[in-house]
Formats: sequence, C-alpha cells, structure tokens
Amino acid sequence: MWINLKRRIVKWRGVFFVIPATTGILLWIRFMGILQPLELAVYDLFFQWRPSDPIDERIVIVAIEESDIKTFGSPIPDDTLARLLTLIKQQQPRVIGLDIYRDLPVPKKYGSEYQELVNIFESTPNLIGIRKVVANQNGSDVAASPVLEKLNQVAANDFSLDGDGKVRRILLSLKNKQGKTIPSLSAALAIRYLQKGNINLEVIDPQVQKYKLGKAIFSPLQEHDGGYTNEVLGGYQILSNFRNFQGDFQRVSLTNVLNGNIPRNIFRDRVVLIGITAESISDYFITPYNSTIVRGSFSSTSGVELHASITSQLIAKAIDGLPTLKVWTKPIEILWIAMFAIAGGLLCWNSRYARPITQSKIPLRLPWGTLAIIFLGASLFTTSYIVFLWGWWIPVVPSLLALISSSIVVTGYTALSANEARRRAILSVIPDLMFNVSGDGIYLGLINYESTIKLAIPDLENIGKHLSQMLPTEISDRHLYHIRQALTTGKLQIYEQQICINNVCQEEEVRIVVSGRNEVLFMIRNISDRKQAELAIYKKNAELASTLDELKTTQKQLIESEKYAALGSMVAGVAHEVNTPIGNSLMAASILDNATNKFKEFFDCGELKKSSLQAYLEKAKSSSEILLVNLHRAAELIQNFKQVAVDQSSLEHRSFPVKDYIETILMSLAPQIQLTPHTIKVYGDSAIVIYGYPGAFSQIVTNLVMNSLTHAYTDLDKGGQLQFEFIQEDDKVIITYSDDGKGIPAERLDRIFEPFYTTARNKGGSGLGLHIIYNLVTQNLKGTILCESEVGLGTKFTIALPVNL
Repeated sequence: MWINLKRRIVKWRGVFFVIPATTGILLWIRFMGILQPLELAVYDLFFQWRPSDPIDERIVIVAIEESDIKTFGSPIPDDTLARLLTLIKQQQPRVIGLDIYRDLPVPKKYGSEYQELVNIFESTPNLIGIRKVVANQNGSDVAASPVLEKLNQVAANDFSLDGDGKVRRILLSLKNKQGKTIPSLSAALAIRYLQKGNINLEVIDPQVQKYKLGKAIFSPLQEHDGGYTNEVLGGYQILSNFRNFQGDFQRVSLTNVLNGNIPRNIFRDRVVLIGITAESISDYFITPYNSTIVRGSFSSTSGVELHASITSQLIAKAIDGLPTLKVWTKPIEILWIAMFAIAGGLLCWNSRYARPITQSKIPLRLPWGTLAIIFLGASLFTTSYIVFLWGWWIPVVPSLLALISSSIVVTGYTALSANEARRRAILSVIPDLMFNVSGDGIYLGLINYESTIKLAIPDLENIGKHLSQMLPTEISDRHLYHIRQALTTGKLQIYEQQICINNVCQEEEVRIVVSGRNEVLFMIRNISDRKQAELAIYKKNAELASTLDELKTTQKQLIESEKYAALGSMVAGVAHEVNTPIGNSLMAASILDNATNKFKEFFDCGELKKSSLQAYLEKAKSSSEILLVNLHRAAELIQNFKQVAVDQSSLEHRSFPVKDYIETILMSLAPQIQLTPHTIKVYGDSAIVIYGYPGAFSQIVTNLVMNSLTHAYTDLDKGGQLQFEFIQEDDKVIITYSDDGKGIPAERLDRIFEPFYTTARNKGGSGLGLHIIYNLVTQNLKGTILCESEVGLGTKFTIALPVNL
C-alpha cells in the first residue's frame, strides 16, 4: 500500500508541489494589487460588449450647452434659473435635480432676482440641490444653497474615482465633517422618484448595512471585493452596473425650455436633471464606456449625464429587476482560481503520456494539451462574460493567468525533469568515472553516481579528502599539476596514466575540464582494452607494411620484366629484319666468290678471254651493289635498334627531336608493324625538340603502339590508322596519339592506368603497359596524360610534356 502510494506521489509530484506553489504565488500577486489594472480593464471590456438597452424615458436632462452660456453667461443668473424651474414645475415632474452649485446669488447681490429664486426653492419640495462634501484638490468643499440646506433638499455631488480616474462604483451616501449622512444626488433622485410609486428604502440588516429598495438589495462594497485590492472606500458604495443605451437620454437645452420649444408634457412624472454639458466648464468624467480598449468607444461623460445614468440604474434595479453587480467571497474566488490552476497543470502533466497518431506513415503528435488549454481559456472568458450579464463579477484575469502559468510551469518542470532524467541516464551509461575536485585538490564526489563503475573505496568515504590522501604521491602530484593548468589556462587537460590497485594495473585516460569557479571535472576512462587493441593494430600495420614493400618490389620487378620483354621482342623483330639483308649479302658474296674462282681457273689455264673477263666484271659489279645496299640496310637497322635499346635501358638526360625520334622508334618496331595491315603516320614540326629522358619517351611510344596493335583491332577486319600528332604550346609539347580501333567502354576507362588491369590476360596481356606509360609520363617526365575513347570510333591519348625537364 505504502509502495503504491509512494509511486503515485512520485508520478504526480508536479501536481502536488508545482501547482500549489504556482497558485500561491499568483494569489499573492493578486492580493498585492498587481493584477488590479488588468482585472479592471476586462471589467470595462465586458461593459462595452454588453447588449444595448432602450432609452430610459423616465429621465429628462435639461442641458446648459455652450450656446446657452454664450447667451446667458456663466454661472446662469438667478432670474434665468427661476424662470427655468417655473416652466419645469408647470409640467409636474416627480423630482427635479439641480446639478448646479448655488451657494451664492448670481449676480452677487441679494436683489429681486435672487428673492424670486428663493421663492421657487421654497415652493418646490421635489427639488434637490447639490453640495460638494469631499474636499477637492484645493482642499475645500462647496456648500449647498442655504435655502435648500434649510429645507433638507440637498444631496452630495461627489463621485468615487478609481486610480485610473474612471467611475466604476456608485456612491449612494457619505458623511460630512459633522458626521451627518448625506445621500448622493443620484440616490436621492431615485429614492424620491420611487417613493411616488410607493417603493421605499427598507433596512434588512443594520449590522452589515444591507438595504432593500424595491426589487434591489444593496450591500456595501468592501475594500477587497472583486478585482479591487486595498481600495479606500468612503461612504456607502456599490459596483456600478452601467446600462448600454442605444442613444442618449431625452435632452432639451436651456434656451429651448425658456422659449417653449419643447414637446408637451416632456417633464411630467419624470426625473428632470438640470446640469451643464458645455465643454468649457469641464464637468466631465470617464466611465468603462469611455475606454480605448475597443474601437467605437464613447466620448467622455458629463456630470449631469453620469447622474442620469446612475439614477436610471437605481430605478431600473428597484422596478425592472436590473441585477446589482455582486462578487464572490474570497474563499470561493481562491477555489475558482485554484481550479483553473489545477486544470492547466493536469492537462500539461498528462500530455507527457500522449501517444502520437501512427495511422499514417509519418507519426503525428497533436498538441492536445495546448488545444485543451486554449479551449478552456476561451470557455472561461465566455462564461465570465455571461455570468457578468447575470450580475456577477468573477475573477477572469487571475483564473486565466492561473491556467496559463500553471501549464507553463508544469511544462517547464516536466521538461527539466525529463532533461534531468536524460542526463542521469546518459551519465549512468558513460564508461568514464566522473567526479568534481576543487582547485585545492579536495575531492567533491561523483557526478555519475548511478554508474555501474566499481570503486575501490566508497564515494561517500572520500568526499572532503585531499587527493594526496586517496592516491599515490606520483599520481596525486600529477593531478594537482594539471588542475592548476586547467584553472590557469582554461584549456582541456588530457593525459594518460597507469594505476595499480591491489596488484591489478590498468591504463587510464584522464581529462580535466573547468566546471566552475575554482572547480574542475575529472573524466577518467579505462583504456586498457584500447591499448591492447592499439598494440595489436601496430603489429598488424607492421605486417601490412612489410607485405606492401614486398608487393612494391614485385611490382617493380614485373615492370622491369615487362620493359625487357618489350626490348626482347624488339630484338627478335630486329634480328628477323636484319636477317634478310644479311642473307642477300651472303648470297651476293657467294656468287662473287664462285665467279672469282672460275675467273682464277680461266686465268691459271691461260684460257682467259675477253668475254670471260667482261662476264666476271658484270657479276662483280652486281654483287658489289647487292652487298652495299643490303649491308647498308643492315647497318641502319642495327644502328636504330642500338639507339633505342640504349635509350630504353638507360636514364640518359639529353635533347632529342620529337618527330625524328618517333620515326626512329617506329622503324625499330617495323617487324611487328609489318605483320599487321595497319599504318602509322607522324605529324608535327621537325624543329620541336625536348630536353628530357629519351629512354622513357621511347618506352611510352613503344607501349602505345603495341597496346593498339594488341587490343584496338581485335576481332576487326580492317586496316587501322594509327597517328602521332604533336604541337608546342609555350613550354609544353602536346602529343596526341590516336587509333581508329574498337575503343574502350566508359565503365573501363577509369581503370586503364591501374596496374595489372587487362582485358586480354588469356592472350598474354600483363596489364602493365598503360600503367608503365602513366608512371613514365607523370613521374619521370613530369607531364600529364589523358585518355578519351568512344566505342566503335577509337581511342585518343593526350600527353603534355615539358620542353625542358
């Protein structure tokens, strides 16, 4: 049971610890008043969103406009005000509210005009004047008309303003300096109007000042009610439930009343408010409808309009049942806020276990938690607005912040927990021993304490000890040196060591990195297996190096064998070629010897004739010519072979004409070429000379020609055209050799210069011919060679050699 309970606590630790802490901090922020501006802004927004109400025809405003002030002056003279009140009284209104200060006569003399006004005051019991009870910025109040004060027909013209200057609360009554309770003008007008309908103010609970007026029940607003915090409340105040009228109240101007330009019976049985609306008087206030949160906000409200609006509210509450804005008690508000904090936290906590949708090929993880929080926040806002229309102001901003903040905090906590879990998991599988050491060499404990690495001494027993107390002197001194180096330079320290414990030695790699102020992190890895592997690899590399040397030696021998095989083939060809002129020479010498012997016989017998001498001379001449021609041919062949053979078998560095030398090489290859139907042509400037290694050049030409004769025309029944063409470009000689054979497939073209690569191994090909050419061109002659080929069209080699090597 306890194990299951512990598991549940661990699983829901984010809910049990994070959410209450977040809620507590948010409630503290609210009770400190930090959220009050936001809550009042939403309060104003709800007013602006509420549906429109029809015009309240129970109230009429007599507005003293700018044109009236220009006509009658300001303040309005006593005689003008007396005429106005007389005309209004004639229509028998229920109550008249005079929203004009009249503590002094206008003009300042007590003449007949003032007496006429006094008479009107005394004869109008339903007239209510005003006074300023709360001192203004200058520190003084404004007295009421002495006549109306004596008749107890005076009300307070004070409003309760919030910190941002807006009127959101209704001041029903307040006490003056003498402790007398004075009703506000709006409350006095509403009560007097309702009394004519037999609706009177009733006391429900005098202890909590709970009153009833018709259908309305009033309780005083407390300093912490709703979104207010430590609000200074003077007098008896309630939250104002402003009505959203489609238009203004019925309004007539002073001039129109005096001139009789008003509807008949417009004042009868109504509340009549007389006040100044001229902008020059600056009697204006701001209500929630004057906010700039949304477009279409109303302009500022004049004082007489504000009195009319509050009076309309109070009458509508008493008669029509307009709800009075109420708030929850603090415990209920706290539970409401906590509920959204818990909801946001639970949604984000459970989202950790959400599985991705895998019906498609691409796993899809929808942000259900985020979507649910957005939906819940929208529902909160909508519900709060609907409840507001029913007459309840519930905490919207703190609840929304609780929902969002708890989800953010839980998400952050979850991410941190996951990162910590991942960190521990990673550290637990790292094969390194990781621990912290102070700059003074004090052991601070393991980092990867969940690792399976076995320690010679338990970790807890070493914490706080100096390295010299734990390790041999040589090792501890080395560690302390590198600790100082790491802290001084800030660079990673890496070194290897061998440590022996209980006659068991192991190789270790030590890494030291700065992990904090005057603190380093040790990472020690057992590299004994790696060292053994490195030793095995070293031995294997030595074996491979030896094998490679043997292969290179073998390859060099094969290349030399290939060179001398080519030279031997050339010798055999030249010997065969020289055999003909030598045979001809022997035949001519034999004929000449026979003729000479016969000539001697004739001479010894004395039978020598002129005809015999002439025949002998003819045979001698023809034999001499045959001997001369054939011996000259043999000498030429031998000389060319001698030059080429010497060049190929030596590294003599000399200059040679390119064209003549190519032709000489081709002459030495004549025996092989004559056995084929192919022809070779050489094109180029005879004056082009290369200073280099003619032996290497001879080998290149020989291998190119022999390669074409061996491979290019296999299975082709035609006489081929082989061609050398060369030109000089700056300090380079560009030699192009081409044949019109069957060509080389593209997939083989990249491998033709590789050693031992051949497609005619069954015909005796060694695969070294082109490889030798490549090495001679690039290494001996410091040039470049490229090969281009197209199947069916032939092959072309382009060789670039320096003029002076």
